[in-house]
Amino acid sequence: MEHVRGSGRGSYIWGRSVHNVRIERLWVDVSNYISQHWHDLFTQLEEQHQLNINNPNHIWLLHHLFMDTINNSLAFWVEGWNCHRISQRRGDGPARSPEDMWGFDMIVHGIRGDSLDQYSMTDAELEVFGVDWEGLGDETLLQSLRRNYAHEQGSNTWLGQLGPPQQLNEVRVNPPTGLMTPEDIQELHVLLTPIPRSVTEIDAVTLWRTALVYARILYPSDF
Repeated sequence: MEHVRGSGRGSYIWGRSVHNVRIERLWVDVSNYISQHWHDLFTQLEEQHQLNINNPNHIWLLHHLFMDTINNSLAFWVEGWNCHRISQRRGDGPARSPEDMWGFDMIVHGIRGDSLDQYSMTDAELEVFGVDWEGLGDETLLQSLRRNYAHEQGSNTWLGQLGPPQQLNEVRVNPPTGLMTPEDIQELHVLLTPIPRSVTEIDAVTLWRTALVYARILYPSDF
């Protein structure tokens, strides 16, 4: 990865990373609308409501209480993203949603996955194919790119590259195991039924505090 000085606007990123701008833009949006909310909320549970992130039983309880709500929030966001209209930069058509472009274009142009050989692109055209030039002017996105692709080394070109890069980003998350029996969990569900499973702070705090009290009654030395 190279940092190149642009005229009057600071450094920008070239090489493989410029082809990741679109997905990086998407991650920034997910962070702003979804993950940052839960990050702040769980930080509050830790600071004010006795969440111990070093206690695997607390982590299990956190997963049990909020995983479905987080997944539902992500699914709702995905549905909204797939259905929102995007203007066509070349001005050759009406604004269309990603869902529409994906389905309709396959009807018109055929199933995705055709060989690029048919497009007869030059090396220069291949080098910039898929680059989001508008995104490269967004400093928030550029900062995210610098953080997430700082490990990239070696060739900064797509030409002659076959297959995936040698090093891929990954986050391994092992699901925590819990102490509660199925009967304990069923009783917990009954206890929590009146509390809405929403994304609001007051509901989340109430849900956590109620569940933690119940868990400590059953397993006082573990929670």
